[in-house]
Amino acid sequence: MKEIFFDKGIHYKKLYYDSEYFKENGDSDASLHIKGAGMDATTISWSDGGFDKAPDDGSIKLGTFRSYTMFVSGKEAIIEDLTIENTAGDGRLRGQAIALYADATNVICRRVHLKGHQDTLFMSPLPLEEREKGGFTGPRRDCPRLMTTQYYEDCIIEGDVDFIFGGANATFKNCTIVSLYRAPLRDMTTISKEQPATYVEQAVQGFVCAPNTPKGESGLHFIDCNFITDRCPDGSVYLARPWRPDGAAVFENCTFGPHIHPDLFAGWKDIHTLEPTARFYIKSL
Repeated sequence: MKEIFFDKGIHYKKLYYDSEYFKENGDSDASLHIKGAGMDATTISWSDGGFDKAPDDGSIKLGTFRSYTMFVSGKEAIIEDLTIENTAGDGRLRGQAIALYADATNVICRRVHLKGHQDTLFMSPLPLEEREKGGFTGPRRDCPRLMTTQYYEDCIIEGDVDFIFGGANATFKNCTIVSLYRAPLRDMTTISKEQPATYVEQAVQGFVCAPNTPKGESGLHFIDCNFITDRCPDGSVYLARPWRPDGAAVFENCTFGPHIHPDLFAGWKDIHTLEPTARFYIKSL
């Protein structure tokens, strides 16, 4: 297993650990152990947004799956004691912005703070098919859709829209899930010399997770997690909506702040109509 240590401080890096990395480093095991000096001491930081122009082709946008701060692949990735952040900011302005793209067959994160806004944490696999041409442009677009097993313990994950998403079977144990407030944006259609700009509040502030669980798989499992907000209004955040019809998530013995909408779950195209094949549940001890 390749050991990588990041010392205290902010490390401005876009990190990509794929098969070429393992080959160049003579690591036939294709396994990583990435460790920092502490969740509050070590930060890996980048700021790519999905609306940014791709550096290799300025005529197209970077897109969701090339916006990551850290990409990990291979057989196993263990990440501990650091923060990974994407500082692109509001997705309405910069697009989706992934902090961690977790693609290894087995992923373990302990005491990791993931910071972003829209699409903070992506857990492979991608859905089988795109809904828009070029929507999956990135590291795994043309690769087989292989299941991953992921485990997050004592982590903090923050964002606003679909900020925990993907097709993995993933367990979140004793994590703090923070929904960030989306401030009103200036309505550009009203700006003129005669009429001042107005601000439009978001009635729905966000969605915590958006699983695209393959049929027959278990999806996301939150255990003893605390769902809080910085300042989202009461009832303005949904726990989950299915990125694909079979999306699955279970919330067991979790605590929910008043920002969580009383309906708990939403549909994808119409928030008021949940897909009948989605599997979303609340469990209590």
